[in-house]
Amino acid sequence: MVPRKLAGQILAGYLTLALAGVVVAAVLNGRAASALVVGALALLALAAVLAALLTRALGGPLAALARAAGRLAKTITPEREDAGGPAGPDELAVELATLASRLRDRLDELTEERDRAGQILDALEDGVLLLDGAGRLLVANPVARSWFALPDDFRPGLPARRVLGVPRVAELAEDAAGGRAPVAGIITVVFPEPRTLSARAFPLADRGPTGRIVVTLTDITRQRRVEVLRRDFVVNASHELKTPVAAVRALSETLQSALADDPPAARRFATRIAREAERLDHLVRDLLDLSKVERGMLAVEPVDLTGLAKEVLGSYADRAEERRIKLKQEIGPGASMRGDRAQLGLLLSNLVDNALRYTTRGTVQVRLDACESMVTFQVADTGRGIPASELPRIFERFYRVDKARDRQSGGTGLGLAIVRHVAESHGGTVQVESELGQGSTFSVTLPIAGPPAGFGPPPR
Repeated sequence: MVPRKLAGQILAGYLTLALAGVVVAAVLNGRAASALVVGALALLALAAVLAALLTRALGGPLAALARAAGRLAKTITPEREDAGGPAGPDELAVELATLASRLRDRLDELTEERDRAGQILDALEDGVLLLDGAGRLLVANPVARSWFALPDDFRPGLPARRVLGVPRVAELAEDAAGGRAPVAGIITVVFPEPRTLSARAFPLADRGPTGRIVVTLTDITRQRRVEVLRRDFVVNASHELKTPVAAVRALSETLQSALADDPPAARRFATRIAREAERLDHLVRDLLDLSKVERGMLAVEPVDLTGLAKEVLGSYADRAEERRIKLKQEIGPGASMRGDRAQLGLLLSNLVDNALRYTTRGTVQVRLDACESMVTFQVADTGRGIPASELPRIFERFYRVDKARDRQSGGTGLGLAIVRHVAESHGGTVQVESELGQGSTFSVTLPIAGPPAGFGPPPR
């Protein structure tokens, strides 16, 4: 119903118009005839009828608009008391203007919240995908885009199977949507680089049949690689330990039976037992050294590399003489760096030991060069060399080029793995050049400033 004020204004307007018509007619005729009075009364009656009709016609829409404005105001500001809605057009206009201002403020708040949520999503180290109920990709944060090689301006709404190139994502989303419960799984990505992802899909509490599904992705590639390396390490270590232990056991049993009947054979067996025990001792020591190196804790201090190199080479002089190998050295004076002295000695010792082990009546040359910011250890031998196809794997744990010959020589397959870990923990690199039948050259380059940030003395 139209408010009384508005209805009175409409009726007054029509009556004024009717009276104005009567006055104009009277002025034109110059007298107030009975016909004129009848006409005036008819005009007034018509004005009243029109006012009533217009009031009724406007009453419904204005009342509905007033109720809608009241409901909208109650929705935007729930704490507001219900005043019964606007009383007239002027109050309605004021109310609508106020609502428009409040809507603008609320829209600004929502925009700010959306931007904040987007910044948080972009800062996550995990990948996040949003799919609709039909399997279309709606949102992908920067990490997910990089993992699936998606452009920054990818077009939302395309099928996830086609866009991501990994059907498993859409399958997990479908399972989560069908069961209305979270679903977890493992996803393997091949392009742009091999990657293993732990995925969890869960449906959002959306209304309607096409609810959206969020898929979170965590990169577990490194974790899986560590698990594989740990498994391989246990298998290899068990195998390497089993061989000398079995040999010692068999030789000891044979020795017991040969002591009385064949003393020379008993001495040979005793010699072989000692050799196998020494091999076992080397393996255990290398395992302990590798374990210490891989922990990554360094006792960093200034290290006199010149003195350290001479000390290590001095410990191998007798062995080189026994094997008729010339052990040459070119060690620059005053070379030093910051690092872990024990581990640097382990690095150089393993390089020299490796060169002497695989060289027969040749030469092993050790060089130490230092420049402004880097220091280089170089160990070159004239041994049997390494095939080019084997070079990429020689720094793996327990890897041997010739397993049979290497076991006979006493090698454990851990020396070069230790060298690589020590070099990398000090921020350096190790390289090898080799030609089959001509020998090998190992070069380790280390920064004089020492290990990168994050390495240091172990906590006390």
